[in-house]
Amino acid sequence: MKKLLILLGFLVLSFLFLTGCGQSNQPVDNSQSGSQQSEGGTSSTHSKLKFAMIIHDTGNSFFSVMDRAAQDAAKQLGVEVKFMGPKTFDVAQEVNMLESAVDAGYDGIAFTAPDPKAFDAAVKKAKEKGIPIIAFNTDAPDSGRDAFVGQDLEQAGYILGKLMFEKYMKGEGKYIIATSAPGHTALEARIAGIKRAQKEFPNIQLVNIIDITSDLSKAYGVIENAYTANKDVKAFLGVDVYSEAIGTFIQTNNLNGKVLGAGFDLTPGTLKHIANGAMQVTIGQNPYLQGYFPIHLLYLKKTQDISPININTGAEIVTKENVQDYLNRKE
Repeated sequence: MKKLLILLGFLVLSFLFLTGCGQSNQPVDNSQSGSQQSEGGTSSTHSKLKFAMIIHDTGNSFFSVMDRAAQDAAKQLGVEVKFMGPKTFDVAQEVNMLESAVDAGYDGIAFTAPDPKAFDAAVKKAKEKGIPIIAFNTDAPDSGRDAFVGQDLEQAGYILGKLMFEKYMKGEGKYIIATSAPGHTALEARIAGIKRAQKEFPNIQLVNIIDITSDLSKAYGVIENAYTANKDVKAFLGVDVYSEAIGTFIQTNNLNGKVLGAGFDLTPGTLKHIANGAMQVTIGQNPYLQGYFPIHLLYLKKTQDISPININTGAEIVTKENVQDYLNRKE
C-alpha cells in the first residue's frame, strides 16, 4: 500500500508539473533526451537509463502524440526513449522489434498489443531478463506484461453504443459497425462493448461489421457500398481513428440527420464532422497520457523498485454540445 501511495503521488505531481508548464506544442528533440539534466527534471544519476516504446503502426499520425508525450517524460526524468514500430500495421514485425529490444538490453520496454497471444514469448523473455515491460494503448492481459496504460476499451465501446442507441437513435433502428482491423484486440473489445449496450435496446439491430481498412479513401468506398446495400440503415458506428470516414461519407452525400455517425478518437476531421452534424459523438482516449505514464512507471521500477500499476486514461465524450472546446484546444 505504501508503494502504491508513493507511486500515485509521484504520478500526480508529475502530471501537475507538466500541465503547469503548459504542455509545449513543439515536439521534443530526441537527440537531447538523456544527455543532460533537464530543467525541472531529476538528477543525472539515472540519466543513462534507456527505454523502448514500440507501436504497431508508425504510419498512423495518431501515435505522434504518444511519441511527444514519451519524449516530454524522458526530458523530465533525464532518460532516453526510443520510439519505434513498423511503418504500417504489422503484428509480426512489431513482435520482431520487441524481441530485438529485449535482446538489445533496454532498461524497460512499453509496447502496444494488438494481438492477444502474439507477444507472449517476447514478454516472457523480457521478464526472464529482468526487464520491466508495460503494455499501452492496446492490451494483452494474459501476456505476462507488468501493467497496462490505456482506455477501458470494452467500457468505452459500451459508452459509445449506449449514447448512440438511446440518445440519437431513440431506441430503434439498424446500425453497422466499421472497423479498420478485424481481430485487433482493442477494436474487438470496443465492438464487444457496443454489443453489450445493444442488449438493452430490443428494437436496435446490428446489420453487419465492415472492414474499412486503414486507408481513408478506401474506407469511404467500403462505407458507401455498405450503405447502398442497406439503405434503411440508421447509423454507422466506428471503433477506431478511421471513424472520420463515416462523417466524410455522410457529409458528402447530404445525409446529415438521415444517417447518424459515431466513432473514436479526436482527429481534426472527426471533430469537424461532429461540429457540422455529420457525426453525433466520438470518444477520445487521452493518447498523451498513454505515452507519458509508461515512462514514469518504468523509471520508478528501475530506480525505486516500485511495481507498475494499471492506469485507465479514460473516455472523453465529445458531442456537438462540447466540440468547440476540443476544436479550440491546442494539442
